[in-house]
Amino acid sequence: MNEGTNNVQPVVWTTPEPQAPRKKIRHMIWAVVLIALALMFVGQLLGELGVYALAGAFDITDGPTLFLFMYLSFIGIDLVVLLYTLICERPILRSFGLRGPNGGRGNTWKLFGLGLLVGFGLNALCILAAYLHGDLDFSAGRFDPLYLLAALVCVCIQSGAEELLCRGYMIGALRERYNVWVGAAVNTLLFGALHLSNPGVTVFSVVNIVAFGLAMSVAMIKLESLWFCIAVHTAWNYSQSIFFGLPNSGVVSKGSFLHLEAATDSALYSTAFGVEGAITTTLVMLVFSLAVLLIARRKAVG
Repeated sequence: MNEGTNNVQPVVWTTPEPQAPRKKIRHMIWAVVLIALALMFVGQLLGELGVYALAGAFDITDGPTLFLFMYLSFIGIDLVVLLYTLICERPILRSFGLRGPNGGRGNTWKLFGLGLLVGFGLNALCILAAYLHGDLDFSAGRFDPLYLLAALVCVCIQSGAEELLCRGYMIGALRERYNVWVGAAVNTLLFGALHLSNPGVTVFSVVNIVAFGLAMSVAMIKLESLWFCIAVHTAWNYSQSIFFGLPNSGVVSKGSFLHLEAATDSALYSTAFGVEGAITTTLVMLVFSLAVLLIARRKAVG
């Protein structure tokens, strides 16, 4: 019996090409901005209700303590951002911990400590320039170690909230859909806009706020360390408001290590907005950003 000569072709199994991850609507620019504003509004409302209730329960009425409670109220934003990322943005939440956005160990206590030194140094440099120019006159203020320590914690909560929202959530969400520098630009512009209602605000002070936000965005992208950004922001605000007793983005300190006796307006200092309304802040933020870019480039080459 003739069996035929047809050859049986072997079955070849092929693996289908992996589909590109679907880009989510919540990562579009308008959606990220709206979500950030909602998180800020809800968090601020909850935080303020909480600290007012706390102040009422303990009958706290003195100005310096209530001033710290103003910073403490930002804990509501911290908690709301963490809760939202836990539910909806797990990869972004992981970048808040020991691992950076790309999985590296960007968040370390070493970088946090370095950030504190950098933030204090940059702000002190701006204040020193105004002092040497004759714009500032200080006297001894409040030396209470417990108060100064509590103030550091409260300022860290406030600065941490702004960094979690802008450099943490916003950059993380926008990089899911766009180039990472789009996230830097969008969060920086929103960061500047959020300060438009601050007391004593001017066009130049908003430019400096934007420059600060851009510097923190550069640090977040190149160093991949949200902790570093939080530390720089904390030390900048703390040194300005709590140590030297100057206005922090227009908000006047109620209790500080040094007391501001007199101040005059100049290119190096704004009596309404502090050093954040001075040309020196613009310069140090630009130098800081360039230094971060240079350091990151050398590490990449090395």
